[in-house]
Amino acid sequence: MAKRRIGVLTGGGDTTALNATLKGIALGAEKHNIELIGFMEGWAGVLSPDTEHPTWGRYFKLTSDMILANRGGTILGSSRTNLLKIDGGLEQAIDNLKSLDISGLIPIGGDDTLTVGSTLAEHVTTTFVTKTIDNDVGTNASENGPIDYDAMLNYFCPGFPTAAVRTAQFAADLRTTAYSHHRIILLESMGRDAGWLALSGAYGYADIVLIPEIPWDPERVAQVVERVYREQGYVIVVASEGLRYPDGRRLSEIEATGDTFRATKAGGCSEKIAAILKDRLAKPLKTEAFNHIIPSYLCRCGSPIPVDRDLAISLGRAAVDAIVAEQIKYVATVMRAGDKLHAKLVPMDKVLPRDDKDKVIPRELDTRFYDVAKLNISDAGLEYFRPILGERASAYRLPTMEIGQFTAR
Repeated sequence: MAKRRIGVLTGGGDTTALNATLKGIALGAEKHNIELIGFMEGWAGVLSPDTEHPTWGRYFKLTSDMILANRGGTILGSSRTNLLKIDGGLEQAIDNLKSLDISGLIPIGGDDTLTVGSTLAEHVTTTFVTKTIDNDVGTNASENGPIDYDAMLNYFCPGFPTAAVRTAQFAADLRTTAYSHHRIILLESMGRDAGWLALSGAYGYADIVLIPEIPWDPERVAQVVERVYREQGYVIVVASEGLRYPDGRRLSEIEATGDTFRATKAGGCSEKIAAILKDRLAKPLKTEAFNHIIPSYLCRCGSPIPVDRDLAISLGRAAVDAIVAEQIKYVATVMRAGDKLHAKLVPMDKVLPRDDKDKVIPRELDTRFYDVAKLNISDAGLEYFRPILGERASAYRLPTMEIGQFTAR
């Protein structure tokens, strides 16, 4: 009897936890004596090559010894290929998977990758693992009554914890330059539709956090920046790349080349905000030191932090267990139970809500985690991050100085 065979692919942007997820899937497959096939470059891997795309349709036997869980990125490669927008793409994928005798498929990705996967799941046995540093796949706890953290479906997406640590560290580290030169620094975080990653900057004691869920109000932001600058002589602002005007338009977008899911992508709002603030505040604050920083790929490269790596491995194992148990159309999610985080299989329809066009709806930041009055994290938000990032470090404060000054001539 032929050995059972399943497949896996990674789509969308890379994260630090993708290889860890692949490691868990490979270990799970070996535990159940299943052959694992890795498809290269996301959904392109299950399509047939043609003259324009000669590298499509590549695959290989994937084993656990090939994968380093502490190594970021994905050895399968990735792409933003939307097989639903390719003529006959879905049919090609189904036929190609059948030709390899693939009895189950595990797509790993964010809302775009999983939108395709949820459609393919109508034809091929499929179980999912989420992946996005934006943390925008899953559902929040009910807004009725106190916040129930244990009721969040997919507490975080693998890749997010490491990116959150990096963002918090960037905010903390930039403070040394800010206070040394009395600068107002705009740190731009990823987050096309949601402010989860921007909010993690508050763990590094960012003075102000700006998120897409709260419309851009330049007057209000300028007021808070001016107040903080007068109080301490410098300001750190973390702004999500997806920041929006009240009418829903993003402050800044750029062309998304090589992306068959969308024509534009968010990015560059920090430069625009710095210019707006400089125009409003340079004279009253007597400073020209308005700067912007876009860490971009620095948040998604390198090695995962332990909680990210270990839970990603657990999620990969759980996805294989789901296929073996014929729990099709399930998602391997991170769940919270008290102070502990663990992997759990949850039906796809509960984790991946879809709109009337069958597209997965991105999860927004739970705005109870944000203090609108302070433009910063709330106590509830700090509690959300605690089991992921650990206890928040103490804030650094400049020492009290008895400063003398020469008399003006």
